[in-house]
Amino acid sequence: MAEDSPAMLWRGDASGRCVYLNGRMRAFWGLTIDQCGTFDWATSLLEEDHEAVFGPFGQGMSSQQPFECEGRYRRADGQVRILRTRATPYTDDQGRFAGMIGVNEDMTELREAERSLEQAVAKLQETTDHHRAVADRLSLATAISGLAMSEHDRDLRYTWAHNVMGDPIGRTPSQAFGEEVGREIEDILRRGLSEPQSRELPLVLDGNAVWLAVQTVPLSRPDGAAGVVASAMDITPRKRNEQKLEVLARELSHRVKNVFALVQAIVRQSARSGGVSDSFLATLDARLVSLARAQDALLATDAENAVLFELLAAQVSHLSGVRLEGPASTIIPALAAPYVALAVHELGTNATKYGSLSQPEGWVQLSWTESDDGYVSLTWREHGGPVGKAQSGNGFGTQLLTRLFSGATMGEAELSFTDKGLLWQARVPLNAS
Repeated sequence: MAEDSPAMLWRGDASGRCVYLNGRMRAFWGLTIDQCGTFDWATSLLEEDHEAVFGPFGQGMSSQQPFECEGRYRRADGQVRILRTRATPYTDDQGRFAGMIGVNEDMTELREAERSLEQAVAKLQETTDHHRAVADRLSLATAISGLAMSEHDRDLRYTWAHNVMGDPIGRTPSQAFGEEVGREIEDILRRGLSEPQSRELPLVLDGNAVWLAVQTVPLSRPDGAAGVVASAMDITPRKRNEQKLEVLARELSHRVKNVFALVQAIVRQSARSGGVSDSFLATLDARLVSLARAQDALLATDAENAVLFELLAAQVSHLSGVRLEGPASTIIPALAAPYVALAVHELGTNATKYGSLSQPEGWVQLSWTESDDGYVSLTWREHGGPVGKAQSGNGFGTQLLTRLFSGATMGEAELSFTDKGLLWQARVPLNAS
């Protein structure tokens, strides 16, 4: 059994000379059976590892006690392999110390895996620390989607704000954030009183250089006065890392997959030699698999695009009676995703309170199709709800679903009421440019 064992087994005499090497051990050193008695195993040990091996070996032989050591050996084919030796003394028929018997384990892959794991963990920690530091410094557009929105009167004073730092209501941007920052924001707001605007603004907030993508559309306020609705999104990471971000995300995803695979391998290897129960190992292994899948899904996100089906499904997951119809492969530019999500959220809230979803038999068809002219057409069609009438068009919800949506996405949007209920139709460019 020892001869054909997959393990590398050996036996030495009281002087440390090889007496027996099994088939796997002879193959490692390229020996025949006749060569075992004259072979000096120490000649294959790298000089740098002499102390690490000869020390435990010599102490074990002199004290006639079990020992363990690890060193690098040159295999018959020239490759250097890491072997861990575990040996125990044996005696002759008269009970006298006769030498050592032991097993050599090839630890090369495991040690390389451990080094790779340490490097991957260090890289992952470095990346995590970097993103945490960036997140701590930025206070604008950090809640939920990161999208900041506001409404202004003709004097550019804030009349409504969402995700805007501080308490700007009743003040102009210059009054709320200082002259240097406010002047840039007020310029695009002033132009936005008469026609839609879209601009990327470099600003300094709390001592940090940031970039904001700002879109505006004119607004007719309830009193008939001119106003403007604006949105702002922090695009600093995109501006700084447009070329590096995708490569970094793929590399990080690959490293994380390797980390979890290596952790599983190390846990299993350690469990086999450490007497850990099978049930504990199975539980731990299942948790590692679950954690790996969750992390992989997180890192698989495409920084440039968003999957429309996933985006819409997330927005209506809490609603019953919404039927999604459209190709699962449709993607839209990431910059348009928050506006689509916000519009669908607004429609769902309205339908639950006042529309078809407020009725037992009511339901909504949310569908999308791709057209040959490079647009995706979105339709929210309510069925079985109370028959309503078109509103005045001055409410913020209506502006959000029409003028603001169109200006922000560079597309089109129309809101109407049919004999079956509310109907919202929109077109969004499939290409961000």
